[in-house]
Amino acid sequence: MQFYETTLRGMKKILDTFHEDKYADIVENCISKWQSDKDVMCMLNEFADNGRFRTFKFRPTDFSSVEQAFWTNQLFGGLVAMMIQLGSFIADGKTVDIDFIRSNFGRSSEVLTGSKCTSCGKLFTSEQNIDQYISLPIIAKRIADGLEKGSLDDETDVILSMSAPEIQKERDKTKIRCINTNISVTEDKPVICLSCGNRKISSCKFLKSVKAPVFVPLNS
Repeated sequence: MQFYETTLRGMKKILDTFHEDKYADIVENCISKWQSDKDVMCMLNEFADNGRFRTFKFRPTDFSSVEQAFWTNQLFGGLVAMMIQLGSFIADGKTVDIDFIRSNFGRSSEVLTGSKCTSCGKLFTSEQNIDQYISLPIIAKRIADGLEKGSLDDETDVILSMSAPEIQKERDKTKIRCINTNISVTEDKPVICLSCGNRKISSCKFLKSVKAPVFVPLNS
């Protein structure tokens, strides 16, 4: 299955980009085993409880911004999830096509995480919460497009460079929903209410409405 090897190469590309040579070599070895023996357990085992990727994390100093670090980690996590899904299917003797991947990988999130002032009830969410909310479907589509067209390197590059136009588009759409729901968007999670000064801020979640461009506050 070409999708499997392409996914592994996408993982290796990101590891190479950020000079994670030890881990890039592990992936390269698993690519070789796939090419010679159609071995998927090599890579699956590396992400198991005793695998070498079990505690892997990118170094924060490798990134130019917190934003790039977040999207790189989300992208790499998406490729890992795709590898595990494809590898498991192959191990079970099953095959998947691109329509199956598009239908079952990376469903849109319906819930935005935020905060609420326990005194005046003011609602907040952060820019990172918004990125968390929009990232899964954006990355899933980019990966699926790359697998279908054989252009995974190009699709991952626009995420790594933060130049994918849909990122800002989806941010803006989400912020409009926030404005319509009277949710203030802050750079970071607030530690003090910007409306009344109260320091008791509780966690809150907002459900995307299917009837209007708003969110419905939950557990508030």
